[in-house]
Amino acid sequence: MIAALTVVLAAALFGAAGWGGTLVAELLCAGRAPFADGPAPVAFARWPFALAGAAIGFALAAQGEPPARLALLVFVMLALAGCCAADLSRGLLPDPLTLVPLAVVAGAGAVVHDWAPLLSAALVFVPFALAAAVSRGRGMGWGDAKLAALGGALLGAREAAFAFMLAALAAAVIARRTSGMRRPIAFGPYLAAAIVAMLPLVRNI
Repeated sequence: MIAALTVVLAAALFGAAGWGGTLVAELLCAGRAPFADGPAPVAFARWPFALAGAAIGFALAAQGEPPARLALLVFVMLALAGCCAADLSRGLLPDPLTLVPLAVVAGAGAVVHDWAPLLSAALVFVPFALAAAVSRGRGMGWGDAKLAALGGALLGAREAAFAFMLAALAAAVIARRTSGMRRPIAFGPYLAAAIVAMLPLVRNI
């Protein structure tokens, strides 16, 4: 009975985090217009974020994740939903939604003298940062690099690299079918979705 209640509670909390993340993104992006040369704004509903969050929360709790990790990942879910919403609506990834959860995840590892999240974040960040520097933020944005670092801290460098390879492939296919690669695309939602999808499959925190 307790296990079933935990699963239901986790699904509800993660669903609320998915919904809440879109509200946080709206607050952080208030008054900021999309970049003229950036991705085209995309309208979205909030309920898919809540549904995705509930599904992830259900899966994590059902496989017996400890309460401390579930609490941390609720916060991460809110941040990732916010990243996705902000990039879709404004073509940007606010630092509070990338750097703050990155600091929390790395700090949680440091408390128990586990430096793997910080090292994995750095390993994943470097190639994304190089791409952002070379493309001057057009082919790859610095927000994407920070979000990738968060994914590295959460998943581990190898798992994050695999997830982001699939994200890049999905982005390329969808962009070719929609915009025909004529203008930049918001890559943040693909990165965030890849991280969320991998959370039940890895245990690095």
